[in-house]
Amino acid sequence: MARGVFSLNKVYKKQFQNVNDGNFESWPESATYGYFGGGFAPSVPGATCTIDRLDFSTETTSAPGNNLSQTRRYLAAVSSSSYGYFGGGGPPFVCTIERLDFSNETLSLPGNNLPQQKYELAAVSSSNYGYFAGGAAPSVPGRTCTIDRLDFSNETVDVPGTLGQLTEARQGLAAVSNSNYGYFGGGFAPPDVNTIDRLDFSNETVAAPGNDLPQANYALAAVSNSNYGYFGGGGGAIVCTIDRLDFSNETVAAPGNNLTQARYSLAAVSNSNYGYFGGGEGTTPTQVCTIDRLDFSNETVSAPGTYQLTQARFNLAAVSGGQSQRPKGSRTYGYFVAGNNRSLVERLDFSSDTFSDPGNVLPENRADFAATSNSSYGYFAGGNPYTSTIDRLDFSNETATRLDKFLFDTRREFAATSSNSYGYFAGGQSPTGDVRTIDRLDFFSETIASPGNYQLLIPRNELAATSNSSYGYFVGNEAPTDCTIDRLDFSNETVSRPDNNLPQVKYRTAEVSNNLYAYFGGGSGTTDSTILRLDFSNETTNNPGSILDQSRQRLAAVSSSSYGYFAGGNSPGASAVVDSFDFSTEVAARAANDLPATRTRLNAVFN
Repeated sequence: MARGVFSLNKVYKKQFQNVNDGNFESWPESATYGYFGGGFAPSVPGATCTIDRLDFSTETTSAPGNNLSQTRRYLAAVSSSSYGYFGGGGPPFVCTIERLDFSNETLSLPGNNLPQQKYELAAVSSSNYGYFAGGAAPSVPGRTCTIDRLDFSNETVDVPGTLGQLTEARQGLAAVSNSNYGYFGGGFAPPDVNTIDRLDFSNETVAAPGNDLPQANYALAAVSNSNYGYFGGGGGAIVCTIDRLDFSNETVAAPGNNLTQARYSLAAVSNSNYGYFGGGEGTTPTQVCTIDRLDFSNETVSAPGTYQLTQARFNLAAVSGGQSQRPKGSRTYGYFVAGNNRSLVERLDFSSDTFSDPGNVLPENRADFAATSNSSYGYFAGGNPYTSTIDRLDFSNETATRLDKFLFDTRREFAATSSNSYGYFAGGQSPTGDVRTIDRLDFFSETIASPGNYQLLIPRNELAATSNSSYGYFVGNEAPTDCTIDRLDFSNETVSRPDNNLPQVKYRTAEVSNNLYAYFGGGSGTTDSTILRLDFSNETTNNPGSILDQSRQRLAAVSSSSYGYFAGGNSPGASAVVDSFDFSTEVAARAANDLPATRTRLNAVFN
């Protein structure tokens, strides 16, 4: 069962309500822009209502022209897939919630506000709710520990007391989140504190995980990706420090790279690649318009100066959001390709679970090859008979072409996975034996590199691969006693061994994944129907008890937002069976439609 306050199936249904007439090009996807709202700007003078927009694709800032309905500072913000919500602030102290529509950047009042006036609060979002925590409230002596919940589905706000509360009343704190938890760090109690409280989205209880910030601090800002939360800057002793919270074990460390200047009362936004810390007040004291960029891949910080807020200010708030800019057909299809030394391409429509022929084939027959993809293309490399060629499937028009680039060695029975920037082809069998080589495909230039400083720890043949935003994982090996996993760190391209192995020997398997888990279905030791699970958060593995409709090996798989699809393979002959695997329940069932033809030794990609 998927953990958390929501199931992935519920998320899919919720998002589907925003798709216009079944047109997936209108699918809302956050992290196209960052919006910085409100704050104290000496040029006004006093509090401002200005909203600045940071375009993540170009890293330019502009003023979209629509601002908050009232000037305020010390506010906080959360976001859903469609809206950003700015809540609280002062002086004068308010409980107002304003809604920013990401589709047209207009501001409105949804009509439901925080239950009490408060300022210097912090906020995080799950997929269904926004949580406003802590702060100073005029109606309460000093500070508050309450958490108010905004329901994104109907924009109602829960009365304090229905949720867990912070372990201590405080203001000037900051917050980060992953898919399961929200973390509130630092603040002023008094005195300044370094406490981190964890809000469990699944049951809305609050606990102290026991690892706190290295120093007491308040008026800081924070960003997060799927693996880490980063707390930056802060007042008291005004600092430029960045502290990193590891979501997998809840330890806190200093990555060693800090903001370019000491400042506090700043705000921050992020997309999947970078965190941006904007505004604040320095040690002079002087308000700044600077935006520092934290690169999540290597944790370096830069301030190139090409992007700044439109005015110097501090005590502001920020959210990330915006309409999807992804190409046509994105997130809508899976493609099952080749196999049995064929060049077939068959398209699975995720919205209807039906197959169709897009009308194009690969330039070459392939079997026992590797496949990976980015948002624009699928790449198919190597295979049986031994080859080093690479074919590319263009998702925008579904045509397949031959690249003029080649793998460094001819090989077959290997696997591939990808980061945002690169595809990694690993292991397999060459004419001289099994290999542990990793070839890297640069998605931007489509060049191949094999610098040799990263290889699998052992030769692997008939393996499978998966990835999250930070790591690639290679599992399985035809050697009958090998259950080990090799982990490729995308930030430095080193390979290491996690503490846990697969619970059973599995090779010739296929993989599906969501943002929480990877699932490996079917395969050999003996041909089986088991599905094994890798938990990305802590790298533990287990057998959740799920099984495919039939035992098979040398199959292929794709993932939609809500389901994984395992197709084809040997059982013991070539099969056309397709199983759908529900991520929310972890149950596999025979899909409504099989492959149009029986196939084995195939592979698959999804856009």
